[in-house]
Amino acid sequence: MVMTQTLCALSQGARMCSRSTGRITQAPMCLFGSSRNANKAAMTHVTGLKGGLAGNNIQIYSRRSVNTARNVLRQSGGAGGGGGVASTGGGGGGGAGGGGLWPTYLRLLERSPLFTKAWTAGLLNGLGDAVSQKFVEKNNDLDFKRLGIFTLLGSVLVGPGLHFWYSFIGRTVTATGTAGAVIRLALDQLLWAPVFISTFLASLLTLEGKGHEVKSKLKNDLKPTVIANWKLWVPAQFINFRLVPPHLQVAFSNVIAVGWNTYLSWASHHSPSTSSPVEPL
Repeated sequence: MVMTQTLCALSQGARMCSRSTGRITQAPMCLFGSSRNANKAAMTHVTGLKGGLAGNNIQIYSRRSVNTARNVLRQSGGAGGGGGVASTGGGGGGGAGGGGLWPTYLRLLERSPLFTKAWTAGLLNGLGDAVSQKFVEKNNDLDFKRLGIFTLLGSVLVGPGLHFWYSFIGRTVTATGTAGAVIRLALDQLLWAPVFISTFLASLLTLEGKGHEVKSKLKNDLKPTVIANWKLWVPAQFINFRLVPPHLQVAFSNVIAVGWNTYLSWASHHSPSTSSPVEPL
């Protein structure tokens, strides 16, 4: 229905010129309701000869018709941020229409995926550390240096790291369905998780001025930390790889990671082999 209204709006006085032939045609005025053949014929006039609007083979000269079409789409509840209906070039790919936090996030994710995933991971990393400090460790005052380092690592290590890792296994593993999810899960938890946790802990301690503790920390605490990681991330990542669209997998991981970051923040400043974060709760 929206497409019908839009095409009707475009047909009212829209003059189109094929760039390949220079031929001028007049789009017919129609009601797009009489028959399927009439609709199809009108669609041919509006979209042009080779590729339609997205292919830039035609030019729309009636600004009033274009504005009318946009108003129709806007009144119907918002359409994606699709290719531009203009005389020079098609716009960006389809995005999420409407307002609100989630549609805005989707638009940012489409325009700048790496940057969006980076700052999202940074915020959620910082949130996890703040929760750990206030509610797990029950510190009276926030350690803002620690909070800043945790947030920084989320932005420069966690978000970008997951972005490229998920892209890699998405290209490498061609299997689909449950089999594909299981293969990605095995690679993620058996290969990526130990390396990533080691890198994160070493980076965190180094930035906190405790580089001399990295070796002993990894020797004593890497194994229990990885095991704790498996308890959360094996089921979570199976759902992620099996059900979540690829472009939202980092976002899904970041949301689940609020709880994990709380644990990881605690584990990086305590010894999981000798104590438990559950006791203070």
